[in-house]
Amino acid sequence: MASLLKAIAMLAAVVVMSGCGLQPYVRQIDRSDYPYRFAGFDYRYAWNVARTEQGIVIDGIMKNVRYPYVGSVELTVFVQGKDEKIIARETTFPMPQQTREGDVCHFSLLLKGIKPVPGDRFQFLVHYRGSEGRDEDIDWISSFTADALTGAIIHPAGGTTAAG
Repeated sequence: MASLLKAIAMLAAVVVMSGCGLQPYVRQIDRSDYPYRFAGFDYRYAWNVARTEQGIVIDGIMKNVRYPYVGSVELTVFVQGKDEKIIARETTFPMPQQTREGDVCHFSLLLKGIKPVPGDRFQFLVHYRGSEGRDEDIDWISSFTADALTGAIIHPAGGTTAAG
């Protein structure tokens, strides 16, 4: 009888512990941490900018609002001076890389040696592969531009297929 109780107790412990692993992990995101925002047709963006001794850190989130499945996401941020000359650029791969509609991914990048001045802009360029459940994926590039100091959107989203 004692060994039967031990076996039941062990089985119950395994069931309880494995139940925690079956629950989906949902990270609550406090949007107030990200004062700058842009709403494109495919993604909603929110980000913040922090000055460090090394340069500028842009930390943010992207929410897939268009495609049932998105993968191979690459985000490049260009810093343009008021003369439109590229001062710096950095590329990152937001995580998680594969998202479904409604999912949020996180990005962070360091633009070394940058101290924005009035007139500087951040151009966000996003390249990804989206799928609408058909046989063929969509290879898409979209972009928007924001004032580097205020986060105000300067140029609305544009998009094109990678081929065009």
